[in-house]
Amino acid sequence: MDLVKKSMTVEPSGTAASLGHLFFRVSAGLMIFYIHGFHKMEGWIAYLQHGTPWKLAEEVAGMRFPAPLGSAVAATLVQLICSLFIVVGLFTRINAALLVCALSGAILQNLLASRDPQLAILYTLAVMTLVFMGGGRFSLDALVPSPKEKQLRT
Repeated sequence: MDLVKKSMTVEPSGTAASLGHLFFRVSAGLMIFYIHGFHKMEGWIAYLQHGTPWKLAEEVAGMRFPAPLGSAVAATLVQLICSLFIVVGLFTRINAALLVCALSGAILQNLLASRDPQLAILYTLAVMTLVFMGGGRFSLDALVPSPKEKQLRT
């Protein structure tokens, strides 16, 4: 009985929870980088080098967003850069909030194109979780002293 009770007890600041947080943050960041950011960057590069139509920019224009090319570039850069900051856990909450905005656009884009928005919704929920949780114990954020810690040192 003790083994069952012990296996169901979770200590939020314990090593197991912190490792789970690390795994979640790194996995989510890498998947967003590759699935949402990298292929958008490939389309952007093809557009710049060869004038190939960039599907993302065309869909953003169809959504009536202002400056569709600029909006597509911004979404691509946010998904590339912010996801890598999330992987290393640097400014995690800010980068996650920026990704929530960009991925909300991806949800809308999928809905308007009559595509399944599940993947974009899942990633949005994952990064929304990081907005609340932050980078965790095993992140670069954890190395930066909080204002309280700075005050205690002086």
